[in-house]
Amino acid sequence: MNTSNNNEQETTYTIYYKIAGHLMSVQFPADIHHHKCLSSFIPFETPLQDDEKTTLQFKLTLDRPKVYPAQTKLLSDLSIVWGDRFRFEESEEYYITSVNSDRETLEWNMFSSKDFKTSTIYVLEGEIYVNNVLSWLLMVAFGQAILPYDTLMIHASAVEKEDEAYAFLGKSGTGKSTHSRLWIDHHIGFNLLNDDNPAIRILEDDRIMIYGTPWSGKTPCYRNIAVPLKGIIRLHQAPKNGFELKKGIEAFIALLPSCSSIRWNRTLFSHMNNTVQRMVQLLPIGYLNCLPNQEAVEMAYQEIRKEKLKTLK
Repeated sequence: MNTSNNNEQETTYTIYYKIAGHLMSVQFPADIHHHKCLSSFIPFETPLQDDEKTTLQFKLTLDRPKVYPAQTKLLSDLSIVWGDRFRFEESEEYYITSVNSDRETLEWNMFSSKDFKTSTIYVLEGEIYVNNVLSWLLMVAFGQAILPYDTLMIHASAVEKEDEAYAFLGKSGTGKSTHSRLWIDHHIGFNLLNDDNPAIRILEDDRIMIYGTPWSGKTPCYRNIAVPLKGIIRLHQAPKNGFELKKGIEAFIALLPSCSSIRWNRTLFSHMNNTVQRMVQLLPIGYLNCLPNQEAVEMAYQEIRKEKLKTLK
């Protein structure tokens, strides 16, 4: 933990977190208890090594923005998580992410550089321990800042055992969490890796790893581990079970909607598309019409492993 004084004589301290191999620093006001407001981040805390550089940096402040840009472009005012309490704007210098307070008269603001590598979050002290706005804002910036590094956040539920992991995609309500539980119940040794927002990274040797993160939706599963990803399966509820392997553009289309990217930033969006394109070349991507039963699990496991074995020959 580092302690410093800024120009306004506000005492702060810095905590470092490593997620999917990327180091991020968060500068907290001295009055804020980081374990209490970011408890899901505790497994990801790490000491700073002499030769390490941060991928992204955050500064939390209890002040309000002194100057709000006069000219901003509204990019979105609707969020799946926050509904109409959300606003995403662009100014000449920043992306500005805002979430209305529970008290309606105030709001959280995050001012991010255009590459999202640095952000200042104007927190509401009265709400920092009672809601998850801070964690969500950190996820938004992290999900964009990692895109140039062959890494992306994906909306998925993932299971793992030993040296193999599988990720399940699908629209909300499709049954991703249910399918994960079925794998855990019917395949000895599988455990839940993450139930909402794991990270996937392509390493220099073309191995693809999937990582636990501090963000796991409604399921408290915050595991700081990395496991080789052996396949991705998009789920679709159906009256009978059926598996189809996707290739090329069909595999790309199956994976893309579940990836996190700000579509208005052409550079970051291009990085994401390039990473997805490489993933569909290196990984089997399956489409599973399924019932919530053991037969669907057995079918998916056998077919996706069969395809992975072919790629190794």
